[in-house]
Amino acid sequence: MKAVEWHAPRQMRLVEREKPEPKPHEALIRVESVGVCGSDMHYYLQGRIGSQQVLKEPVILGHEYSGIVEAVGAAADGGLVGKRVAVEPGIPCMKCESCTTGHYNVCKKMFFPGGPGNDGALCEYTAVHAAFCFPVPDTMTAQAAAMIEPAAVAVHAVELAQLYPGETVAILGLGSIGLLTAQVAKFSGAHLIYGTDVLPYRVEAGRRHGVDMAFDAGREDTVQRIMAETGGRGVDVAIDCTNGSDGMGLAVQVTRPAGRCVLVGISGEEWDPLPVSIARRRELTLRWCRRFCHNFARTIVLAASCKLDVISLITHSFPLERTQEAFDLVAENRDNVIKVSVDI
Repeated sequence: MKAVEWHAPRQMRLVEREKPEPKPHEALIRVESVGVCGSDMHYYLQGRIGSQQVLKEPVILGHEYSGIVEAVGAAADGGLVGKRVAVEPGIPCMKCESCTTGHYNVCKKMFFPGGPGNDGALCEYTAVHAAFCFPVPDTMTAQAAAMIEPAAVAVHAVELAQLYPGETVAILGLGSIGLLTAQVAKFSGAHLIYGTDVLPYRVEAGRRHGVDMAFDAGREDTVQRIMAETGGRGVDVAIDCTNGSDGMGLAVQVTRPAGRCVLVGISGEEWDPLPVSIARRRELTLRWCRRFCHNFARTIVLAASCKLDVISLITHSFPLERTQEAFDLVAENRDNVIKVSVDI
């Protein structure tokens, strides 16, 4: 089968790999669509995320994907065969304390594709634990099904925020995760959503996806603008969806006393600065979002019912053979890119 391997920063190669055989508990997926994620970009450009997740050998990237189940192992659900599925990529051990207490998303033994030592989905076929394959309605396209993974992150982020109807929210960073989070926050009862980004075209996209007041953080001071708009109070909830080290600090600074911050963005660094004196004086609740946890089924329902618009965020599509072009486009933020899909 064809696959695309990462070999070094900004070096991807189209190679031939053996087609996998499903183990007893696995499903064989003919991959149809793979989304390019911000965490993929850290690997693509730097070969690492922090000091713990470092690529030391060629690996297939990609973890946002969908496909058709072509076969299953003897212990897997045969009813999956022939169905299009959205795949929850992280496979926990289901035995440790985190897994048995309902927090499988922080399992220390989790297999996560598209990272050090674990091949991902930028290939024609992959085998994955069948219990993490979620059938989607016949009306849902492969591209939309691949978007369930980032959309589930947004659902989990708003869940962690414990958002109450009528509250105000700031979304910092209006890439695909930020735009999905804004939508979820809006239909979850947010009264007013502020959104910021340093790219003007993403600011405009925010206005189309649930953000009531979007502005260019490259031209205006984020903290000053939000505090001015809220009369110095700050927002009830701030959600950092940036990929920079300053996003966390900005979220703390724009949140009202006793408010909540949810930190979703991945800067790629091991340590990021945090204004602890402000967070302490305001007695803020800070919660980090680790992907998702029991969110896939509900996210599929939201996307299938068009409550959550996932498909309009896909601005570009490339075939597998042009994967490096896809990654370069995202890395350089060219052509008003929001979300890139590699379609196989």
